[in-house]
Amino acid sequence: MDNRRIRKLNLRYLGRDEPTDVLAFNLGAKRKMLVADIIVSAQGASVNARRFKTNLSYELLLYAVHGILHILGYSDENSRQKKIMHSKAVKILAILPCLSIKAKP
Repeated sequence: MDNRRIRKLNLRYLGRDEPTDVLAFNLGAKRKMLVADIIVSAQGASVNARRFKTNLSYELLLYAVHGILHILGYSDENSRQKKIMHSKAVKILAILPCLSIKAKP
């Protein structure tokens, strides 16, 4: 999704009038099931891939894992929580054997 569209969703559902990397919606909470929608900003991932010298695939997967962590109850409202979530997401990506995607191109 592009930044314009994810910004609209962020405003509509979270009251934040700004683009974001990822939005995660737990659709199964009331039924005690793991059902979710995860929306990522491909435009944001493209910008951050250049900024952090990673590649687009890595950034997109990083955002998806970040969204899954939100669904599992992790928060990133402060800098400490952000560091914890980012560290977990990077570790998860590093151990996925089916991925040949690395943080650095």
